[in-house]
Amino acid sequence: MALLIGATDYQGSSGLLIFYVAPIAIASWYGGKRIGGVIAVYCAAAWFVAVTFFGSAQVFSWSSMWSLVARAFIFLVLNHVIARLHESMRQQKELTEFIVHDLRSPLSSAITGLLTLQQSPGSMLEDDREMVQLALVSNQRALGLVNSMLDVAKLETGKMPLRIERVALDSMVSNCFEQVALWAKSDDIRLVSDVHVYQCYLDPELTGRVIVNLLSNALKFSSPGSEIKVTVANSGHGGIKVSVQDHGPGIPPDYVESLFEPFSQAKGTKGGTGLGLTFCRLAIHAQGGRIWVESALNRGTTMHFTLPGRNAPESVGTTTVSEIA
Repeated sequence: MALLIGATDYQGSSGLLIFYVAPIAIASWYGGKRIGGVIAVYCAAAWFVAVTFFGSAQVFSWSSMWSLVARAFIFLVLNHVIARLHESMRQQKELTEFIVHDLRSPLSSAITGLLTLQQSPGSMLEDDREMVQLALVSNQRALGLVNSMLDVAKLETGKMPLRIERVALDSMVSNCFEQVALWAKSDDIRLVSDVHVYQCYLDPELTGRVIVNLLSNALKFSSPGSEIKVTVANSGHGGIKVSVQDHGPGIPPDYVESLFEPFSQAKGTKGGTGLGLTFCRLAIHAQGGRIWVESALNRGTTMHFTLPGRNAPESVGTTTVSEIA
């Protein structure tokens, strides 16, 4: 298509791009195939009028008529491709949201049933309790993935409302540990927290899910008997810095730059879709913070993120150290 456009545009490709292709692409993407088609025909006709009455070509010459037909055809093809691409992306998004919504309900029901069984352990054998715990962990991980798929789209479009409030950070970290405690216990991995800031203003649900996602990512790569540490420190001006450190194999340098992009996964990842870290990036950016990774092969990985103070009072300088084996 580029060769055809270049061949027909003997007056210069920059003018073609600015005055013809760009308006057609915008109209086709946002207005649909019909509006884009009207703009495509209009652009071809506008070029024909300009060349015929203001250029060096003869009035209604065969060359100008041929250029008119060629340009109209190319512009209409461009309109068709862009409009179909936009429609395909819209349908894919709607299908994903439909599937994810349908998955959330049965997963929530399964988790509720498993929690009910877990609360009455007297009627189960030890092996049965372990199976219930394993099923509960698996369903919670699946539900977290489903929620991430929904919320990534909301965060990308700016439709995720923020609920900023004063949060006790040691309690938030402990709650995050509880959500992955069964997984950590089954893999014989210790979870350790070192909280140096008592409280901060942030969105507790989004931030908590970020920490859980980072913990889950660390658990995937940690070997039995190792340790995962969460550190919360003051970053200045009332803000905080949270670090999640593991002692896994590390991330190859080629994957570090694209680690937070959708569907990007480092080599050796066990399961997942690559949306967990994308959700983390979007959730932190939505709160005005930033997130990054430090990793070295065979020396482990540390995920960091910072959040601003949001006019919060000065954080209380205290140290809380807790551990979940």
